[in-house]
Amino acid sequence: MIVKATEACNSNCLYCDVVHKAVKGPTTMPLDVIECLFRRANEFLEETPNEELNVVWHGGEPLLLGPGSYAQALEFQRRHCHDTSARIHHSIQTNLSLFTSEFARVFRELGIDCIGTSYDPIGGVRGPGKPPDTAIYNARFLRGLEVVEQEGFGWGVIYVVTQFTLKRPDALFYFMTNLKPDGGISFSPVLVYGPEPRHLAITPEEYADFLGTIFRLWWPHSERFRGVEPFRSLLRNAREGACSLGCGESGQCAASHWNLAPDGRVSHCGRSHDWGLLDYGSIFDRSLADMRRDGQRDILAQRNEVLTNGDCQGCRLWLICHGGCPLDSWAATGSFGHKTPWCRATKRFVETHFEPVTGLRLKFSVEDGPLGGSEPLGATSAQVESTP
Repeated sequence: MIVKATEACNSNCLYCDVVHKAVKGPTTMPLDVIECLFRRANEFLEETPNEELNVVWHGGEPLLLGPGSYAQALEFQRRHCHDTSARIHHSIQTNLSLFTSEFARVFRELGIDCIGTSYDPIGGVRGPGKPPDTAIYNARFLRGLEVVEQEGFGWGVIYVVTQFTLKRPDALFYFMTNLKPDGGISFSPVLVYGPEPRHLAITPEEYADFLGTIFRLWWPHSERFRGVEPFRSLLRNAREGACSLGCGESGQCAASHWNLAPDGRVSHCGRSHDWGLLDYGSIFDRSLADMRRDGQRDILAQRNEVLTNGDCQGCRLWLICHGGCPLDSWAATGSFGHKTPWCRATKRFVETHFEPVTGLRLKFSVEDGPLGGSEPLGATSAQVESTP
């Protein structure tokens, strides 16, 4: 459950959807929506005793709610989830600029021990104001990071690769790894859907070659910098037969995701909400179980079969990327039934960089035919061959 606690933000990152989207409904989530979330969570977990619920506090900037709102969320959980609370797990994604010891105390009580964040030291990309004030952003981020570490939290960081990043990939890699995030670094491509930040956009080929450059820096020190993505996941795919690179490439999001907007509307994910897609109704009107059975999810559940008989038929990397994120597919083609342009990045990186550098060759087979989006990936095998 991605909880968009607020769509307000104290930063003005150039590529952020929140900055460019038209405001619909309340910007910040009222307490009655948060309370209803925990009533629905308890109802769902009582009905599904083998399930767990991961609550991801997101934004905007979720720390704008203040520590008191999270203390109230904890009280709602205690009040409504007496017998199911142990199966609710919290995490948060924040820019850290407002993080204080008061947040640390309530986050510990929520069971959060690692903070998710994002960062970019390159000037003019992230920060308050127009153009973004990078100096203020850097100072606030590093101050928040200092509190995170003093309070004993782990932390991980997302870095969004833009056109600016391509100029000095080596310097950027060393800068980010020298921050020593024990929760790891995830390098992701910028996703540009509108005309405004077009100058930041990169092609799948540029993204693949950026990864290739820093992969050559990472590989000799992979034991030291274990948590770098997508390298860690790809290596697990090669060595352990694990399937998929992450959420967007899992091929299984049909039955696993909800997004809760500030007004209580539930959709599939943040982007589906922004684009008016896959709206499952109000959390006040429908149970989570009912929303998970919503017929709109069928097209996502059927996507794997459509792709393995279509765009992705015969692709040896199918079990790594599953045609990419369905929402990226919709953004590029207006349909969930096609692979995304970012599949080109995965293929290029694997064949041009990963396999030649590691001497490993990925070879997957699907033994029982196309897999449904909500089915386990048990009917697969993965082999690793050493290249000559």
